[in-house]
Amino acid sequence: MVPRINENLAYRPEIDGLRALAVMPVIFFHAGFELMSGGFVGVDVFFVISGYLITAILYREIQAGSFTLGRFYERRIRRLYPALTVMTFVALPFAWLWMLPHDFRQFLHSMAAIQVFASNIYFWQEMDYFSTAAELTPLLHTWSLAVEEQFYLLFPFALLLLKPLRRRALLMVIGLTILGGLLLAEYSATRYPDANFFLLHTRAWELLVGSFLALAMQHWRPGRHWSSELFAWSGVGLIALSVTLFHGGTPFPGLLALLPVGGTALIIVFAREGTSVARLLSLKPMVFIGLLSYSAYLWHQPIFAFARIRFPWQLDVSTYLNLIILTLGVAYLSWRFVELPFRHGLKIRRRALLTGTAMASGALFISAAGASLFPQPILMLDKRLEPEQLQALELVEAARAKPESEIEGECLFQTSELDEAARARLLTCFERHGPGLAVLGDSHARNVYNGLAGAGGQPFLFGFTQSGCMPHPSRDWCLFDEFVELLDEQPKLFQAVLYNQAGFPLLETPRGREVTRTHLAEARRRSFTPNESYVESVVDYLETLARRTPVIWLGPWTEPHILPRELVVHGCENPPPFSRGVRKSFEQLDEMLAETTAEVSSIDYVSSNERLGLRSGSRLIDCRNIYFHDGDHWSEAGEQRFGRLLDTVLGELLQ
Repeated sequence: MVPRINENLAYRPEIDGLRALAVMPVIFFHAGFELMSGGFVGVDVFFVISGYLITAILYREIQAGSFTLGRFYERRIRRLYPALTVMTFVALPFAWLWMLPHDFRQFLHSMAAIQVFASNIYFWQEMDYFSTAAELTPLLHTWSLAVEEQFYLLFPFALLLLKPLRRRALLMVIGLTILGGLLLAEYSATRYPDANFFLLHTRAWELLVGSFLALAMQHWRPGRHWSSELFAWSGVGLIALSVTLFHGGTPFPGLLALLPVGGTALIIVFAREGTSVARLLSLKPMVFIGLLSYSAYLWHQPIFAFARIRFPWQLDVSTYLNLIILTLGVAYLSWRFVELPFRHGLKIRRRALLTGTAMASGALFISAAGASLFPQPILMLDKRLEPEQLQALELVEAARAKPESEIEGECLFQTSELDEAARARLLTCFERHGPGLAVLGDSHARNVYNGLAGAGGQPFLFGFTQSGCMPHPSRDWCLFDEFVELLDEQPKLFQAVLYNQAGFPLLETPRGREVTRTHLAEARRRSFTPNESYVESVVDYLETLARRTPVIWLGPWTEPHILPRELVVHGCENPPPFSRGVRKSFEQLDEMLAETTAEVSSIDYVSSNERLGLRSGSRLIDCRNIYFHDGDHWSEAGEQRFGRLLDTVLGELLQ
């Protein structure tokens, strides 16, 4: 039986309004508005909408026997490719003019990845979505398009394969797949957070929720009574909660993704014609923004990224509001003169469109990938730099090419997992050298380990470092309890444990959110206060360790959070100063940690700022070395310099 074309498959203006509800939080999130710290969930709303609309069309055509892969992919190309390609080409000259060689090379790599539907895989390998580097990446947002493209390369074949199934059986298969995908996402959210965020296997279930709705609603729709109003407004509330309560430290997507995904599903199902939610979403401004949503999504990230690259200290709330207006204006032009003509106006034969798109993508992939091998000769930036700026550029590029030391010996080693091999190696080193020194913490602790290993003063040095891990409530997936178990098993293994972590996660915004690197990179005079709850969690954990072995807390150093481009512009002889807000934030944090640990006799607190001279920007760069390879991590030269100082300090403490 061929499903009838009912109002569930007809145009629904409230769906366009729902698109507006998806895209605006994403835009405000990337503009740094803390009120929408969870605005990234707008992408999840888009996924559900996409799965709903496209599955409704696919299933109807497959059951009617009119489906062809050629027509399906033609529609997808007309919908996505022209506007995406125009945006990429417009972004290219700005990247060429304003980005440093390393960043421009990454831009070309991402441009190449777009052509083969793999930008999500590229960004998974290259960066954290919530980092400063991500905010400076013009094409970062294309990861979600890659997820959709990968899904729709596979999904039509799955539907064709499952065509013999009755609709109820098909719904059961999709439902079980959704459940499996959700559980996989929940499992991966704390163990493989980057892969979980970017890759298809933990995102497909969100698109499938839309698919499930499309199939379930083929022959069913809710009645028009008070329950529809209740469920529809509940959907709006769930999306609003996730937009305002989630933040960069939220494990996502996992079970928490049920809030925006479930909210979107409730709106699609219950916000039918006649409900107040449908009337709200069908208002002309909402529908209009919804029509622009794809182009607005495409253009907002490069506009914000290039503004941050070119004018890092000149961005405030009013500037971002103007950039949002600019985004919507450019989005209108893109929708009117690119999207609409290619979707409905230009008469291009299907074979010519498919062949032309494949050839254009292939040419762009080869060109971008090839150019990325030789970015320096075509980079215009170095043609306008003074000698000391060129020297700073060379130092910046060298530090980013080889950011940290890689020192390892028989009893000098680090790991992020305490497996049997690591435990056996520790016992062997203990038998050979006696108690060693353990360095515990995140990627900053890895800097500390590298510095001490290079200094050569510790014959038995062990680093248990996990990037992004601190003993805070929001990071309870980290393996700190395993380290306690190790000390319980071998209480004499270490003469001391040296703990260190990044300082910015111990700060909070006025609304009580975790401070991000982006907050600090853009904070000129604004300062942040210590997060007392997180500090207390660290102290509690270190007290637990101190009942087993001596503990030294090497306090966070004042992190510069200065963009590499700023170092180049100022030159190596006149480095930019740390912003007033950054210095004040870390001074307050250092003072609080010193005062808090002074009340705990079992923890020795060592101020990095005082003992290593890391309070001011004078240690950032000179014309021989650069000491930070990014906004907060030591470079290899920094590890050597500060590692020697720290080795001397530890010699005094441990004698």
